[in-house]
Amino acid sequence: MAVYEFVERSYIRMQAGEVLNHCLDRGNPAPIQSLVEGLVLAGPESLSVLREILAEVNARKTTLLDDCNQILHRFFDRLSSYGISAANQWTMASFSGLNSRMFLSLLKQQGITEEHAQTQCLRLFQETKELLESVTDNIRLLRDIENYLEDWLWGLIYQSCRQRWSEMPLAAKDSQKPM
Repeated sequence: MAVYEFVERSYIRMQAGEVLNHCLDRGNPAPIQSLVEGLVLAGPESLSVLREILAEVNARKTTLLDDCNQILHRFFDRLSSYGISAANQWTMASFSGLNSRMFLSLLKQQGITEEHAQTQCLRLFQETKELLESVTDNIRLLRDIENYLEDWLWGLIYQSCRQRWSEMPLAAKDSQKPM
């Protein structure tokens, strides 16, 4: 029985992954919303499926956050080849707040005065910034999907509790009322 459940969960996660890929490619949550709407119509029986989809969303989000860190790390490594030592002091938030003019000023403060080196560093900065913005947009979309799924999960949990309560015999309900 455990093997069957594992295979079923893996299949659900695989399907959810495909739908999430469509969402990320399109930049909107419509594909996953359609899937979730169908599951919600099935009622509380689909709670486990929704939990698996949520787990897949969380896994994707974690992967993208790790990607952001790797992108920044590569950027810092490449800057160090130009002699920029303060690069590792930047966080994701401080990096996203930089613009080209501010970055150029930082280069000059670090003693990078050669025009060719400034141009190379600035190009690297712009490429990294664009890549991080793309990944960050995907993280934002996954957070929206995560909130959407959690809302429906709570709704179905409530519905499940109400359904079980209404199916209980009257004597059992009386014994569970607070005194």
